Amino acid sequence: MAGLLEDYTKLSEEELDSKIEDVMKKLDIAYSMGQGPVVDQLIFHLDNLKLELGDRLEKQRFDIVTHKTPEQYNVTDDELQSGEESKDEK
Repeated sequence: MAGLLEDYTKLSEEELDSKIEDVMKKLDIAYSMGQGPVVDQLIFHLDNLKLELGDRLEKQRFDIVTHKTPEQYNVTDDELQSGEESKDEK
C-alpha cells in the first residue's frame, strides 16, 4: 500500500495544480458512477495534494514576511533568554 502513495514534495506547483485538477475530474466521474470506494481513495489523494500545496504556500508567505521584517524587529533565541534572565534578576 505504501508504494501507491506518491511523494508530492518532488512535484512543481504547476504539476501539483495539474494533478489536483485531474483528481477532481476523476472524482466527479467516480461520484456520478456511484463508486464509493473509488471516491474515498480519490478524496484521500486530493487531500494530500492540497495539504502539500498549502504547506508550500504557507512557507512562501512566511518567507515573504520574514524578508519584509526590518532586522531590528528580529528577535533571536539568545535575546529571548537574556530578557528572561533580566526579569529573574529584578
